[in-house]
Amino acid sequence: MRLTLKLALAVLPGALLVVAAAAFLELRRDRAEFEADQRADDRATAGAFAEMLGNMWVAGGEAPVRQAMARLAAFEARYRVGWIDLRRADSPLPAAERSAVARGEQVLWQDVTSVPPGWLHAVSPVRAAERIVGAVDVSEPPPDLRAHVRRTIRATVMTTVALAATMMLMTLLVGAWVVGRPIASLISQARRVAAGDLGARSIPRQRDELGLLARELNRMLDRLERAAAEVSASTAERFEALAQLRHAERLTTVGRLASSVAHELGTPLNVVGGRARLIVEDQQGADAHARIIIDQADRMTKIIRQLLDYARRRPPQKGDQDLARVAADVFPLLATLANKRRIQLMFHPEVASAPVTADATQVQQALTNLIVNAIQASADGATVDVTLRGGPRAAGDEKRTAIETFELAVRDHGPGMAPEVLARVFEPFFTTKPIGESTGLGLSVTHDIVDEHDGWIEADSAPGRGSRFSIFLPRRAA
Repeated sequence: MRLTLKLALAVLPGALLVVAAAAFLELRRDRAEFEADQRADDRATAGAFAEMLGNMWVAGGEAPVRQAMARLAAFEARYRVGWIDLRRADSPLPAAERSAVARGEQVLWQDVTSVPPGWLHAVSPVRAAERIVGAVDVSEPPPDLRAHVRRTIRATVMTTVALAATMMLMTLLVGAWVVGRPIASLISQARRVAAGDLGARSIPRQRDELGLLARELNRMLDRLERAAAEVSASTAERFEALAQLRHAERLTTVGRLASSVAHELGTPLNVVGGRARLIVEDQQGADAHARIIIDQADRMTKIIRQLLDYARRRPPQKGDQDLARVAADVFPLLATLANKRRIQLMFHPEVASAPVTADATQVQQALTNLIVNAIQASADGATVDVTLRGGPRAAGDEKRTAIETFELAVRDHGPGMAPEVLARVFEPFFTTKPIGESTGLGLSVTHDIVDEHDGWIEADSAPGRGSRFSIFLPRRAA
């Protein structure tokens, strides 16, 4: 409706200008016609008086003519009728007009020195017996067109107001039908598309530019819908590939842990074998030996179950988790690898609980990758510290501004990394280890997991002072 109103207001000044120009031209035409009529009337009147006075001169001489002219001069009317004696030099008739009248011609001239200026004089020669005895002057003041102008202006104003009202009404009605309705349909379609409905279509009923715009918009949405379907399929494939990649990385970690787990299982298996032999040899202590066998079997079962749970592929399942417990569950599985290297894993929870919304398996994978890297970077007999504390508010990122977090930090006391290596640690397939010892995906996968949980990861390292990797995850709203 606003566009239609703007269109009407844009057209209105042009229409008003046309009306004003027409009124101006009408006034000029009326004035010209009035002046032409005035000249014709004055000529005819002067000619009639000249003919009458000529007849009087022939019949009675000059005296009756003078008397008649005196009576006409005393008569008050719009016209002034006067006698011009062509023999007198002080005649008000200009010299050129006087010569023309003396030759028997009728003349018109305008006196600019009169009051008011512009009196029109029609001078016609008076003939008596084929002789010009004088001239009669019929004069008239300039026409007063003010009343006519006022009437014309009043009529023009009324016509303009009526025309403006009619134009506004017609433009609004036609604009609302021809422009407003299709534009409202396009706006509704655009809002549906903005809300995510790519199936929104308008039905173009017009064959003008708006109809063409609607058809082009429908074709564009067809292409967008196809592209969205392709992107959706590609995204699903990407997520599937990413899940396979993460699973492969977990299997790689499981492979690293397998030898340590086998070593860890050796001790309880020896205990089980020994106690079984004692049962055979010592029937009286059979119950005690059986309990020890059961304990060692439970220990082996727990170790194997942890390894299998870590290796098992499952879909992402975010839920309410305690980050302290999720982190604590990682240590029994990694203890065998650490013990093999005589490395001590230290967990320092500075908070009693750390409620987050997360997929426990994915967070454990991220933390496992960091701890395994720390173990591999540490010298035999060193310590790897894992700290859980309340993290700072995120800053400098619109997505994370004012988010309360928990920080899960893994610190080793290894050789550290040079700045150029630190800058690339999260790149896929980047590794400083020999070929065959690492896929270069561990930190990349960790970075992606943390990002999918709306958190972020920071790395701090320098040659000679070890490395620290900190995972920041948002706290769960109370």
